[in-house]
Amino acid sequence: MVLGGSALAQGAQSANLQLTPSRDSGVSGTATLTDVEGGVKVELNMRGLPEAGVEHINHIHGGGTCADDRAGRTAPVTIPLHPVVAKEDGTGSATTTIEDVTLAELFGADKERFILLHAKTEEGQGVPPGISCADLVPRSGSGTLDTLPASGGIQPAALLAIGVALVVGSIAASLALLRRVA
Repeated sequence: MVLGGSALAQGAQSANLQLTPSRDSGVSGTATLTDVEGGVKVELNMRGLPEAGVEHINHIHGGGTCADDRAGRTAPVTIPLHPVVAKEDGTGSATTTIEDVTLAELFGADKERFILLHAKTEEGQGVPPGISCADLVPRSGSGTLDTLPASGGIQPAALLAIGVALVVGSIAASLALLRRVA
């Protein structure tokens, strides 16, 4: 996936998440994820950041939850997001457009994912611990991000598998027919 900028897509879906404090940081905020042409725009708006001018790295992690991270079992980074720089009033924001992905894919049931904002990076420390987190959980009935399984529909992957099976079956039948004719 490539990061870049895009215009809002016609009839775009969006999801609003609440980032809650981790490790008694007091840092919270919101993440608004919106389908845009060619990708998903992620807007982070944070509050309670402890030190002005500090750049906080943040990512979407795949294969775990905020509870896992808070228990010391963080998941691998799958999508880097632009850093949030703390202002004098303890707020900070960043906007990243993730290209070649949809909101439905990010919230898909195929993998647990979460957004994690990290503490100040200290030289020689490695990746700092998370200080605010939000899970990307599929949900239904909210008006934003209804997933097909919750609505009783068929998963897109299942439709693709059915299509592939039909094509393969048609080819096999055609080859069998050609052998009989020859």
